[in-house]
Amino acid sequence: MPEFIAILLALAFAGAQFPGPFAVLDNLSNFPAHFAAAFLAVAALLAWQRRLVAAVACVALAALAIAPVVPWYFGANSAAHDPALPWVRLLVSNVHHSNRDHARLLDLVERENPDVVGLLEVNARWLRELEPLRARYPHRYELPGELYVGLALYSRFPLENAREFRLPGNGSTPAIVATLAAPGGDVEIVLAHPMSPVGAQFIRQRNIQIAALAKHAAAAQAPLVLAGDLNLTMWNAAYRPLVEVGGLHNARTGHGIGPTWPALGPIGVPIDHVLATRDVRLRNFRVLPGIGSDHYPLTTEFSTP
Repeated sequence: MPEFIAILLALAFAGAQFPGPFAVLDNLSNFPAHFAAAFLAVAALLAWQRRLVAAVACVALAALAIAPVVPWYFGANSAAHDPALPWVRLLVSNVHHSNRDHARLLDLVERENPDVVGLLEVNARWLRELEPLRARYPHRYELPGELYVGLALYSRFPLENAREFRLPGNGSTPAIVATLAAPGGDVEIVLAHPMSPVGAQFIRQRNIQIAALAKHAAAAQAPLVLAGDLNLTMWNAAYRPLVEVGGLHNARTGHGIGPTWPALGPIGVPIDHVLATRDVRLRNFRVLPGIGSDHYPLTTEFSTP
């Protein structure tokens, strides 16, 4: 039985590396740490049964699975403590449209005291309950929507040319684009929530939308920060255009993988992100306590040198 489980795991892991059109396999590519833990558990069982060759093979597969995870714990920004840079604190949260625990989000904003707040899945009810944010943040742009498409951006600093940026695809998926008049200079803020990968068609649309965001970043005339629930991890093949085309780097670098979904402690995966062009420095990435949503909020700071 352990060998059979090991074979199934190995086949699933191989499929996750080359998912092709298969939605389940594409989603499995987001779980390398979970594969590593599963391989180690099977290896321990095989070793207990004295099947050492199979156990060693599972340990090797665990090492292969965990290899792309390890680098995220190294390489933090060396300028993170530069007191000469004017840092802007950003908080991002997928609040979940059906979540009614509005007070927990407002309390979190009170405690963290960010300069900019980006919210996803904001509907009309959420906007009514977020009235205190309007007093706290004089600059805002709101695109409420039912279910999963609503967005809202709040800022202490002026938001210039704030507008809706419609992502491509068959669905109606908006993003918010605005120029933030930050203390260190103008920064373009993009708040986005691409399609959820609940099927092959939705995965294709998500990938098209991610590619569109990457092209938008590549064409940016000013420093750019992209934030939101992107519905994929750094190990999914569709993430690569953000780096290879958009030239973006992730606030997680040096801080670990920071799981944000589902909001079940450390067992989740990192699908909520803050990325920036190379002329933006990022520091102090943190995953924050839950607010009743299925996602954990996150925060980071950015600055233009």
